[in-house]
Amino acid sequence: MAGRRLALAGLALAASVLVGLVHGPTPLPLSAIVSVLVHPSSRLASVIVWQIRMPRVVASALVGAGLAGSGVAMQALLRNPLADPYIVGASAGAGLGAVLTATVVGSLVPAGAFVGALAAVGATYSVARTRGQVATLTLILAGYALGIMLAAVQTFILLLNQHSLETVFAWEAGSIHGMTWAPVGLAALLILPAAALLFPLTPAMNALLLGDEAAGHLGVHVSRLQLLLLGLASVMTAAAVYLAGLVGFVGLVIPHVVRRLTTADHRQLLPLAVMWGAAFFILADTVSESVPVVGAVPVGLLTAVLGGPYFLWLLVRTQREGVVF
Repeated sequence: MAGRRLALAGLALAASVLVGLVHGPTPLPLSAIVSVLVHPSSRLASVIVWQIRMPRVVASALVGAGLAGSGVAMQALLRNPLADPYIVGASAGAGLGAVLTATVVGSLVPAGAFVGALAAVGATYSVARTRGQVATLTLILAGYALGIMLAAVQTFILLLNQHSLETVFAWEAGSIHGMTWAPVGLAALLILPAAALLFPLTPAMNALLLGDEAAGHLGVHVSRLQLLLLGLASVMTAAAVYLAGLVGFVGLVIPHVVRRLTTADHRQLLPLAVMWGAAFFILADTVSESVPVVGAVPVGLLTAVLGGPYFLWLLVRTQREGVVF
């Protein structure tokens, strides 16, 4: 069963990659795509695929995989299937970092957002850590309070520097339009190793769901595991923010849906969520380029429109079934 689930997710990811490569303003048949992938050349079709569409597809896969993987880690860390990668202040920190770089430097908004996200999560962890231990509720409340404060500072700076408003708004809406290989390579160097380091932690993540005390009796070094999960999830989230801006619901909905439809065992849940997250975001970005009537929209708006109502429906259905989170 596990092998079939992984195979299905792999097929979905491969199919989404082909859809992303075929779709675009310049029509290219599937046969031409396959030919270019097998035999790269200097022809126009090869340039379109390898220099324009492939960086965007790979970036989309990295963003979806990074957010879904970090969502799995955060939900295990907080023992809450409603947790998402932004819950400990990453989004507010990224927003403030983006505003500061747009105001002071005038560019480098993604880099500022990356640093801001990591700094905010680090500050949240420092506040929540007491006597070498971190209570999950304290971590959530610290992230919530810090997020409010950082958002207030961000708004104040924007009011003083309204010329930066358009740049920051375009970034916050979420988009990977015009992606090139340089930022994709940098994000891959962060997301892929972080995801790889999460896989050996999956048995400990299963134990953590039993509670800190029970996990400790099973041989898990709880405080060390908490720091590892938070650190790896933060790096993946910050790298995804660096590529695509603030994209909502992917890190929350994908792990939750995969868990409901397959298994809660993190040894299977993590790879499945990573692959389905990558496939979902590639398709979402492809659709965002040609929304009927509207045309091209930021992919962050599309994920919010799709993810928000679906998750609300999922909550209502779960309550009617009498299931308690």
